[in-house]
Amino acid sequence: MKPPLINASGLTDVGLKREGNEDSFSTDDRLQLYIVADGMGGHLAGEVASRMAVDLINKSFQEWTAENTAEEELFGYPDPSLSRTGNYVKGSIQLANKVIHEMATQYEQYHGMGTTVAVLAVEPGLIISANAGDSPIFMVRNGVIEKISKDHTIVAEQVEMGVMTPEEAEASPMKHMLTRNLGSAEEVEPDIFEIEPANNDRFVLASDGLTDLVTEEEILRMVETQDDPETLCRDFVDIALSRGGHDNTTVVSVYVEGVQKQNTGPLKGIGTIMADILTLIQKITKKFRP
Repeated sequence: MKPPLINASGLTDVGLKREGNEDSFSTDDRLQLYIVADGMGGHLAGEVASRMAVDLINKSFQEWTAENTAEEELFGYPDPSLSRTGNYVKGSIQLANKVIHEMATQYEQYHGMGTTVAVLAVEPGLIISANAGDSPIFMVRNGVIEKISKDHTIVAEQVEMGVMTPEEAEASPMKHMLTRNLGSAEEVEPDIFEIEPANNDRFVLASDGLTDLVTEEEILRMVETQDDPETLCRDFVDIALSRGGHDNTTVVSVYVEGVQKQNTGPLKGIGTIMADILTLIQKITKKFRP
């Protein structure tokens, strides 16, 4: 199957209130892999965690894809309901979590560090969305916006159980208290959704610096009226800054065209590297060493 045509861009901004930027992102058109991570922790630790997440996910995904690694050889346990690429995404997130957790445990300056992660992978006939935390992924298709990620927060779980209304959740001081992220536990289970692409699908991955200040309806309108993903990212950051810019804001936009077969089927399936990782850790810790 002929691969789809992808036009993607990303942008991050420290905002108007924070001294440092704890967000990280990547747009790898060669791998067709797109990531946003929103870090947390003490001095520089959040920035370290988010950068590690992005770099490690890219590294493991790239190697497994290049070598067509069997699913049983991946880090963690494969999910039989997912495609092989879906399991590459899942394993790369779980491997990144393991390394970040070990660093947070072993090094005092990184105690308590962690990061959310949102990942979008595109291949012929399949879109893979994966996340841990509350950095959202939106899909705009045929004039409709849909969140294809699941928030892992206390209030999101209470809304799901019917204990809290969405309006109460939005006003709650606990709205950003995470129940799942990379780094806080030895193991993490990302939520993964797989969907068949349709022509002119548009995706937005973001940190909560955007979604705290811009509604889904506004995101839909801006995506539909802007045909250039680079300009769209700039517009999103500008509107967040105009509304106070209280947090770091990161946006990745991915436009998918040239899909041969349109199918709006339902979401399905939820569900030598170590040496490279050690080298990567050394580079990151050297960069952020106090």
